[in-house]
Formats: sequence, structure tokens, C-alpha cells
Amino acid sequence: MKNLFYICIIFTYVILGSYLEAQDSTNMMPVNIGIYGGLNFNMHTPSFNLPINSQRTINFNENKTSFWFSAGVIGNYPLNNTFTLSGRLGYNGLSGDLSENVIFTGNPDTNTVQDLHADLHYLEISPVLQFHNLLPVKPLYFLAGLEFGIPISTKYTEKENQTSPIPASLSISNNANIPNPAVRIAGIIGAGYTIELKDNIFLIPEVSYRIPFTHVSSNQNFTTWDIPQLRAGVSLTFGLTKKQEKPSETFHDLQIGFKEINYYDKEGAKHPLKNIKVEDVQYTELFPILPYVFCDENQPAPSDSTQTLESGTAKGEFQAETMEPDAMKINLRTLDIVGKRMQEITDAELTITGTIDDKKEKDTPQLALRRAEFAKDYIVNTYKINPERINIRAIGLPEKPSATTVPDGDAENRRIELSSSNSKLLEPIIMKSENQTIAEPNQIEFVPYIISTDSVTSWKFGIEQAGQPLKTLGGSDSINPIQFVIIPNELKKSQVPVDYSLNAENARELKRSVSGSIPVEYYSFTRKKSEELPDKTISKYSLILFDFDKADVSDNDKAIIEKYIVPDIKFNSTIKIYGYTDRIGNEDYNKKLSEQRANAVKDILSAKVKEAKYEIYGVGENQVIFDNNSPIGRQLSRTVQIYVITPKL
Repeated sequence: MKNLFYICIIFTYVILGSYLEAQDSTNMMPVNIGIYGGLNFNMHTPSFNLPINSQRTINFNENKTSFWFSAGVIGNYPLNNTFTLSGRLGYNGLSGDLSENVIFTGNPDTNTVQDLHADLHYLEISPVLQFHNLLPVKPLYFLAGLEFGIPISTKYTEKENQTSPIPASLSISNNANIPNPAVRIAGIIGAGYTIELKDNIFLIPEVSYRIPFTHVSSNQNFTTWDIPQLRAGVSLTFGLTKKQEKPSETFHDLQIGFKEINYYDKEGAKHPLKNIKVEDVQYTELFPILPYVFCDENQPAPSDSTQTLESGTAKGEFQAETMEPDAMKINLRTLDIVGKRMQEITDAELTITGTIDDKKEKDTPQLALRRAEFAKDYIVNTYKINPERINIRAIGLPEKPSATTVPDGDAENRRIELSSSNSKLLEPIIMKSENQTIAEPNQIEFVPYIISTDSVTSWKFGIEQAGQPLKTLGGSDSINPIQFVIIPNELKKSQVPVDYSLNAENARELKRSVSGSIPVEYYSFTRKKSEELPDKTISKYSLILFDFDKADVSDNDKAIIEKYIVPDIKFNSTIKIYGYTDRIGNEDYNKKLSEQRANAVKDILSAKVKEAKYEIYGVGENQVIFDNNSPIGRQLSRTVQIYVITPKL
């Protein structure tokens, strides 16, 4: 019984463990029930004394084998992809024949054969655990369990036959009951093979070996009669639920491309892009100078992303004329522009004010002074300016702060402010050329997509023409629409297309690339004359006219309008005025604000030049003309752009 105890513990542990483990239902049979039947190979191992009469007792100790059968009902309940709980209820026949040769001494000796036929019939209850998918042969399974047999009929018939000297049947004792029949308990081990005949119908051949833990009887005369059993059978079962098919293997993929490639017209409307027109024109552009230099949080000096500083042998050699015609890049050199102009305008004085955001920097008021001191030291040391010409001061929040309710506004309030009574120090930079190329449209929007079953670890977007990079961006995870503003002279004077590409990689190291081209149509002065196409001059003026959330034109910008824009307007000119805002605030509100800004400038111009044609557009934040992730770009976006287009007569 000790072995039985250990087997029960192991059997219980396996079943409970199978319930607790994560369920994997792939490639599992459904719950099924059916019938089974089979041939029993009963191996009787007797060692007991059977009383024949009051004078004789026969000892049966010779092992014998016999065949019988078993049949019943069976049910299988899959616990997961490995374990299936199986139960059998039915008939188990352990009947068999025992015999012993007995010699009685006498004159002469008598030889007899003692035959015992045992009718042993049991009601079988067998819980079994099947182990599936342990080998590459998926239908093959192994099993282990217990057999409980309740005696139904345990009779025996004993017969004595004399074999010599004269063969004869001597006596018969029929239908005697085996005393004290015991409940049969046996361990089961074996294997089976599942054959699916059709959907949810299974034929399952099975072989098992039964190891008894109890004897046939608990009577003292039968205590050593055991019956191990080898059973070969087959069951036919029917599924009660739909078979859970093994799903296809997890699919890993990475897809990239472009949903749209659009351009914005000057009214802010979006259209599909077909090509880019590059045209030779007489072109003038005014680039405003921001009077602010921005600093990172708790830093006294600007970072490389907000200001490019002269260093080494290049100190003091800065030339504004060599800069690219790009407002963002120009305003990365504010301190150098002002320093160079102070060299040239020897009587100009400068006031530098340091500010803080009054939130995370509130407890470090000395930081504002350190920012002002940094700017003064840089200009004095780089451009050899008399320090007495530069006054510094420090305040908390700027006198005209940006929004204090959003991080974008806080970033803009951490700054160095430049001011002077001499307006020339902060005058706009004007770049004029008799032969520049401009692109139409000049603002393109790429709408890429990256779809991945795994996280995206990196992506890279690039634009180039004839192998010359024009714009490069990179990142990870999500990708947003990408704006490409084409500055004058950026594209070549040729028909060479603009190429774009997108590369991405995900966590599975899947890599994808996609590319395309945008045709370019080049119109030179010569071509326009030969094709009798109209020619024109274009002047573009960007004014930093507006404080945050304001539409009032400052006195300095009124002076710029009077000095630069009004003289450029002719009687046959068309003046297109576009109002913009940054991304801070409500979209509808910003559109109205941009219209107010455009109208404010139109009112000033039309009062000076009445006969020109004026067109007003409130674009708002929809068209991103400068990078709004940068405080410089947001400040530049609070603007009005004025195009003065004059046909050549």
C-alpha cells in the first residue's frame, strides 16, 4: 500500500499542476466521449493453498496466462496541449485457468491434474492522465493512471483429472465463490495513437500494462494471488466541442510607405503634389532678426540647438553675407549678427536682459543675471567691443512673456533679450539677387506610415537632389507628417528630380526601404523668353510683428514697412499678405488671430499705396512654415509674410 500512496500523490500533483500552468490550446483535441473495447492478456501469478476436502489441500503456484476482454465507455478532457484527463467506466474480465500436477504415492502411484477455472469479473473505474506532444510524432501519446476494479462475480470451478495409471475424471466442484474478494487497485502505464477519421471522430488504438497493488482476495488462503494484465484495445470517440486548430505561427511584419505627398498653396489649401516648378526670377527676401536667444532649463548659456557660436580661429570673422537664405539658420547667429554690427556701428549701445521661466527656475533668480553676463562676455570677447557700451540687467518672467500654461511657453521665457535705441543693430537682413531660383510650390508635406507587428527601433527619412542631401530626419516608434520648405536657390537649375526615401527597422531586425522621385520642371530666363512666358520680380518680407497672442504692429515693424516694403510696391503690383501663428492654442482661434494680423499689415500698406491689389489670407497654424519644436521656429511663426509680385513690362 505504500507504493499506492506515492502514486496517488504523484497523480494528484500532475493533474493540479496542469490546471495551474498557462493554457496552450493549440493543436488540441476537443472534449470527446465514446466506447472502448479490447483484448486482455491476464497473467495469473498464484501462490495459495486451496482445500479440496478435509484431507487434502492443493497448492497452486504455477503462473498461467489467459485471454479475456474488456469494454465500456471512455471520456477525454484536454487540460492543455500536453495533458489530457481520461476516464474509463466499464467491464474488465480477469478470468483464467490455473492447474497443478499432483502425485499421490501408492501402489501404484497416481498422477492427477488439478484444474481451477476462475470467473473473475469486475466493474472498472480508471482515471488516466495522457501525455501528448512529447515526441515529433504528434498523434502518439503516453498514459499513466490507476485502475479501480469492483468485484461483480468471483467464482471458481475446480476439477481433478487422473492422468495415470488410468485417465479418469475424479471429482468436480462447481461454482464455489472466492472468499473475501478484494477491490482491485492497479497502476496503469501505456501508450496510444490518435487517428482522426473525420471532423471530431477519433479512432484511438491503445496498449497498456496493469500492475496490481492488491490481491484477488483478502482471505488468508488467497493472499498471494495477483493478476498483472496487458491490454490491447481501441476506442471510438466523438468530439463534444469544436476542435481548436493550431493557429498559424505568429506573423512578424514591417510595412512602410507614404500615404500622401502634398503641397500647400499660399492660401493654406492642401493639394496632391505632381511636380515642382523651379524658376529663375529677380528675387528679394527680408529675413527678420529675433531679439531673443533661448536657453535650456537651468542653463546660463544657449545650447547648440538655439545658437551657433564662433570659436577658435574663426572668432570675430563672421560675415552675415555668407549665410544661407534661411530664417531659422540666420536666427541661430543672433549674437554674432549683433556683435558684428556693433563693430561697424561704433556709437551703438546694447541692453541685454536675462529672464527665467518663473516656474522650475523660480528658486534660482541669479540665473537670469548669469544669462545676461554670458551674452555680454561673448560679444565683448569675440568682437572686441568696449564693455561700457553694453548694459545688463536681470528680471524674472519676461515683460512680454509667452504662454505660461504650456511647456512651449516656458521654454520661450527662458531667454536672453537684446534691445537698443539704435534700430540698426536688430534690422532685418535683406538678400537680393537678379538671378535666383525659387520653387513653386515651396512647401511640401510628406505623410509617411510605418506599420509593424513589433516596436520600431529606428527610422530615417531623407530628401536629396542629384546625390546632394536637402533634408534628413530620424527617430524611433511613430512617425508624423514631415514638412519640407524649399528655400531660394536650394534646388538645382536643372530638370533633375527630387528624390525621397524612408528606411525603418523594428525590434525583430526586419528592415524595409521605400523611395520615390518628384519631377522637377526648370524655367530659366532664356526658356521663358523663347516660350514667351511672363516674367516678374518677387519680393518676400517676413516680419516678426507680433507678441504672443497679439495682432498689434510694433513701432519698429512699422518703420520696416515704411523703409523696405512701401518703396517696392508699384501701381501694377499684387500684394499677397499671409498671416500665421505658432501651434500654441486652439486651431480655430489661431486662424482668426492670423487673419487679424494680416489685416493689420494690409491697413498700413493700403494707407500708403492705394492703387495696388491686395489679397489677404489667414493661414493660422495649419501650414507649418518654421519648425515649431524649436522656440526660434515658434517665434518666427508669429508673423505675416508679404509677397510683392510685380510683372516686368
